Amino acid sequence: MLRTSGYDRVLLNLRVMTVELAEAVQRHLCAAIEALENGGTVQDWQTRDDVIDQLRDNIVNQSFDIMSLQQLRSQDLRWILGFQRMAQELERSADYACDLAELSELKPERNWPGDIQEMAKQLLRMIEHTVEILKGDKEILMDLADEDDVLDEAYDNFKSALVKGSQARCPDGQLGLCLVIARTIERMGDHLVNVAETLLYVQTGNRRLAEA
Repeated sequence: MLRTSGYDRVLLNLRVMTVELAEAVQRHLCAAIEALENGGTVQDWQTRDDVIDQLRDNIVNQSFDIMSLQQLRSQDLRWILGFQRMAQELERSADYACDLAELSELKPERNWPGDIQEMAKQLLRMIEHTVEILKGDKEILMDLADEDDVLDEAYDNFKSALVKGSQARCPDGQLGLCLVIARTIERMGDHLVNVAETLLYVQTGNRRLAEA
């Protein structure tokens, strides 16, 4: 049955607002990766982040308003709390994007090792997929937790190299910086996984895709 009441339209608007937030975060992450790879024009990262914070706050406040003013149906609480959590996870990934852009200034030559470059590309694929499933352009057929394993493995490799005192993964001696960059990208990926798992939970009541 189609939702037609004013209350139902307010509920559906949570998804619209979350898509708007996700697209803003996608632009933010793309700009941060561009800064990581190529440097270029200095961005006003605080202004960008303030916009994303406001979009997050709008979703959280709307969620509280609905819960305080309406008698909720049983399925609605999962919907409301789910989109509220997605807003928080998206905002946190944007915070890390600011960190990433600032950290990249410590290496002006931008000659990052291959693992960092691959992590950046994987992150962009993950945020693109996240936006598409939020918009309903794609179904949740790919488990982002599996895609995030690529980021986890690369980060673990940098940690192992640091423990062993090996400079093989960052031959210019900036292994510590590469480790922090890898950790920052890995954390962004974790937040995107949380978004996808929460959306799946909202839709199905399950947090992970069923095994084939």
